[in-house]
Amino acid sequence: MEQGKLRILVGTVEIAGLIPAYAEGFRRLGHDVTTVIGFRHPFYSDFRYDVDISYTAPDLIRWPGWIADSRSPLVRLPRGAVNRVTRAARWWSLVQRHDLFVFLWPAFSLTHRNREYSLLRRLGKRIAIVFLGSDIRDIAAFLQQFPGLPRSEAFERELREKYANLEGRPGTRFQDQLRTLRRAELHAHLILSQPNQSVLAVRPYMHLFQPVDLSGFVCHVPAREVPVVVHAPSNKGIKGTEAVLPALDRLRAEGVQFDLRLLHGVPNHEVLRQLTDADVAIDQLRLPLYGRFSLEAMASGCALATCNREDYEPYPSNRPIWHVDSDNIYEQLKRLLADRDLRTRLARGGRRYVEQYHDDGTVARRIVDLACTDGAERCDHYPTFFAKRYQRPAGDAIPGDIQELTARVVRRWGLPPDVELEDMIERGLMSGRGLSDGAGIRRWDPSLLGAPHLGQSPAPE
Repeated sequence: MEQGKLRILVGTVEIAGLIPAYAEGFRRLGHDVTTVIGFRHPFYSDFRYDVDISYTAPDLIRWPGWIADSRSPLVRLPRGAVNRVTRAARWWSLVQRHDLFVFLWPAFSLTHRNREYSLLRRLGKRIAIVFLGSDIRDIAAFLQQFPGLPRSEAFERELREKYANLEGRPGTRFQDQLRTLRRAELHAHLILSQPNQSVLAVRPYMHLFQPVDLSGFVCHVPAREVPVVVHAPSNKGIKGTEAVLPALDRLRAEGVQFDLRLLHGVPNHEVLRQLTDADVAIDQLRLPLYGRFSLEAMASGCALATCNREDYEPYPSNRPIWHVDSDNIYEQLKRLLADRDLRTRLARGGRRYVEQYHDDGTVARRIVDLACTDGAERCDHYPTFFAKRYQRPAGDAIPGDIQELTARVVRRWGLPPDVELEDMIERGLMSGRGLSDGAGIRRWDPSLLGAPHLGQSPAPE
């Protein structure tokens, strides 16, 4: 596909305000963008989208009151048929008039179970899939792959509760997650994700950088002697608040001076205001890479303290982040809060990091470049855990249709060099159809596994 002015569709599940964030990045590059909403987020209820395809959307036809309110079968059945035809016509219009489809949280794209993927490919359209966490992060697999992460009962309980019922968002059960992932791996021209959420992946993928509109952030590095510290846990167990607060209390008792601003259940606009005036932001202790709050903190000029496990999440390397977890929280915060020069270097390096990797125009350009070509020569991540070590918990049987999808992905994208096909089949991970002797299955170059393919992060001055 030629990369002139593209018609780009961005949708359809809202997470952390990312649909308009991605759309703005594409618009900055001069592309035509349509935002489509299928599932809203309660924290962003005031957001406006170009097209609403949710089941609760009002009918496209404005019926007279006596028709709209009628319960008579003679009125209700024809009314429903006309509404369905009208929705189908709108759906077909969306498919026809766009070149690139960027789906966030793709358990629901334009259709339930992504029925349009094959059609889009046949029509010469391009598909970019952005995975955002619990859409594909199975908790049992996550805990298997990252056994070295400090955890607690509160962490595991909140993590399971959060991903068991995500405010009505689609596709959060194990089988739904796996089916969504395999469809994307089979059909998408581009997949963007991260290792801590792609625990079930078998296809190589590119690294996810969430877009940030830096024009909306005031970068202020106060460099105070007595730092202002912000901790804004959305989920206290997941964020590790039960370890953060005792560590801060201990430091205060020892005479370390700081001003703590604990923000829980506070609107996002107030959190951003507080970050602009803060010296230090403490995010979470148990997930190995930063999230949205961390990006907002770095963009605002805060020194960021959060879990930063480069052994689990190597890309990009040398991130300007002060690593904290529940095992070292006291020692790490003691040094950070006592060293103004360290805080200042981290804050300035953090802002440059966001500018380099997360600027919305940069993120959008990368998606267009990768999605509209035949694919990068090599990917950022080559997942091996599912194929080599994943063990299904009791009761999490993988249905036959998903096993067949896995086999199709393997036939198209290959496997690590030391994975036995028979082992995956015996473990109930995939079908053996067409794979009995392994003939024709491409094996990845061992030099690609675990090697960093992104550049170095900007180091603090």
